[in-house]
Amino acid sequence: MADYYTYQRKRRDLGKPCNFQESEIKIAGYTKTVAVIPNYVKRNPNHIDLDNIAEYSEHSVNTERVSTGDKVMYHKEGGWPAGIDPMEQQDQNKYRRRFEKDAAFAVAVKELSNTVEKCILQNNQIDLFEEYFLDEESEHQVENLSTKTLMLFKDQQTDGIKRSVSEISWHPEGPIKAAVSYAISRFQQMPEGMMKSSYVWDLQNPNSPEFHLETNSPITNLMYNPKLSDQIGGGCYNGLVAVWDVKRGKQPVMTSPVEKSHHDPITHFQWLFSKTGTECVTTSTDGRVLWWDTRKLNEGPIESLNVTEGSNPNDPLIGATVLEYNTEAGPTKYLIGTEMGSLMVANKKPKKAVEITARYGLESGRHLGPVMSINRSPPNPKFFLTVGDWSAKIWVEDIKTPIMRTKYHGSYLTDGCWSPTRNGVFFLTRKDGWMDVWDYYYRQNEIAFSHKVSETALTCIKINSNGGAHHNAGKLVAIGDQDGTVTLLELCDSLYQLQFREKDVMNEMFDRESRKEKNLEAIKKQQDLMKKVVPKDNKAAQQKWEQRKAELIAEAEQQFSQIVKKDEEAKLNDLSEFSPKTQKKEEKKQSPKDDDKQQQQGDGGQQQDQQDQGKGEGEGEGEGDQDGGQQDGDDGQQQGDDGQQQGDDGQQQGDDGQQQGDDGDGQKQGDGGDGQQEGDQE
Repeated sequence: MADYYTYQRKRRDLGKPCNFQESEIKIAGYTKTVAVIPNYVKRNPNHIDLDNIAEYSEHSVNTERVSTGDKVMYHKEGGWPAGIDPMEQQDQNKYRRRFEKDAAFAVAVKELSNTVEKCILQNNQIDLFEEYFLDEESEHQVENLSTKTLMLFKDQQTDGIKRSVSEISWHPEGPIKAAVSYAISRFQQMPEGMMKSSYVWDLQNPNSPEFHLETNSPITNLMYNPKLSDQIGGGCYNGLVAVWDVKRGKQPVMTSPVEKSHHDPITHFQWLFSKTGTECVTTSTDGRVLWWDTRKLNEGPIESLNVTEGSNPNDPLIGATVLEYNTEAGPTKYLIGTEMGSLMVANKKPKKAVEITARYGLESGRHLGPVMSINRSPPNPKFFLTVGDWSAKIWVEDIKTPIMRTKYHGSYLTDGCWSPTRNGVFFLTRKDGWMDVWDYYYRQNEIAFSHKVSETALTCIKINSNGGAHHNAGKLVAIGDQDGTVTLLELCDSLYQLQFREKDVMNEMFDRESRKEKNLEAIKKQQDLMKKVVPKDNKAAQQKWEQRKAELIAEAEQQFSQIVKKDEEAKLNDLSEFSPKTQKKEEKKQSPKDDDKQQQQGDGGQQQDQQDQGKGEGEGEGEGDQDGGQQDGDDGQQQGDDGQQQGDDGQQQGDDGQQQGDDGDGQKQGDGGDGQQEGDQE
């Protein structure tokens, strides 16, 4: 039954009337239910990020490369009246004479001549192209080192196959043309259908090659003939040697026979500066160096050399990776780099067999990988630069170890060369696409300048050694990469112009380092010789020392024997104290006489200590007392022996007195007195 409560009040006190309507149920509160509390699960917090920034996407668009080429256009001379044939010279002359007779022509020429004459005089007054400071030498570099990319020569392979640039050769007459060979050095990565042609590029037309060099195998190395600029010689991947003539077509005019050629890919091709201009030399990883005459190329090589690290001809062959030939260093000398990182000098004399006369880096200093480049210094050919592993090294002919070397780079080095105009500058290429410039005239511990050339590995570098009409020698650098692109760079003036006293400073530096290495080598040889052979001058001193050493050994043995004898006597005396008879007699002799005896011994020892510490007595008196004490000790010893005959107790005390007499002169005196007293008592 529900309870009701009634409000009783006047209407005016109840307020406005209520108008109740049905609505949704709303929970105003609730009471806890203890039974469902264990089922309560706490909700994990949610982390929500709010961002009001609009999203954007980045897109890049690159147009396809447009191939350009040269086209021929015919121009027919015009501007003549209809009745004049421009191809007839007589009709043109008649028209000119009739026109020159006109009175207006003379007036016009006279008016124009004054203006033309004024311009000519102004032009002759000032030379706008004059260089005022051409011959002035600067002591220091005044500009920041830099390079400028002039043009790119891209491989014409369109199948998506990337061929790397294997070699670059400048035209001998100047930087007007460059021959470039393309190949894939790894046989496993050589796909089928790959193009095998190489190109000759003209710097005036970088869009397409001027000439094609065709062959049955990829060209791994090539070079312009320095005497016959129309000839290009090269080596192929299959080991053949080929020669092309630009005037006679793109196919080789002569090729070496397969059975008489190299068995591995040719790593270097070099023309020799002979009178006929037909001799060349090649190296290969098959371990042979072959000399050729292009007039008799089909007959095989005229000379050969087996490359071995030892002097024994039966030693295993090692691959030759690079060769350097310079007539200024000697017309018969050939520098050879090997796969083992060592260097060799081959000497080819007329009417004699080729032989290896020097080997470098066999003991120390060799590269940790194949030698990638050898280049002699242009002003001083006895110094040469080698590139391999992660460093470059500078050598001299008369020292078998490098005199200078660079620090290890962060990437593997692939090629390098000296600057043809600056003595202290050389260039290095790396596998990470960077070109490093070292300037030893400026500093020797750090790279002077670095330039990012390509995103892929760089493979070779060549600098023009001959100047042209628009470029000086050493100003243009051609660098090839692994994707088949040749980048042509122009160096700033500081990188190719000779600096003040640079030649003298670099020669002094190289000579100083050479002397240092020679001194170190001489010291090492002297140390090795001292270990093996004793010099004659030191034989007398050696004999004297041996005699003195024998005397010292004899003296030490004598002292040792005396010490051993004393130790044996002491041990016997110590053992006698532990004998059974001695212990029994010691127990019986415990009496007041022993106490008096010990007191007398202490008084005697105290008296002797006072005698030793006396400072007013003379030296002779002290010695006399000491001798007297020694004599007393001997008497005591004799009396102790007599007591020993009378009884065992006196024998033991006499032995104690004898032992104390042996320990010291002063102690002998005290012991002697004790022994004498003990003998009397016995």
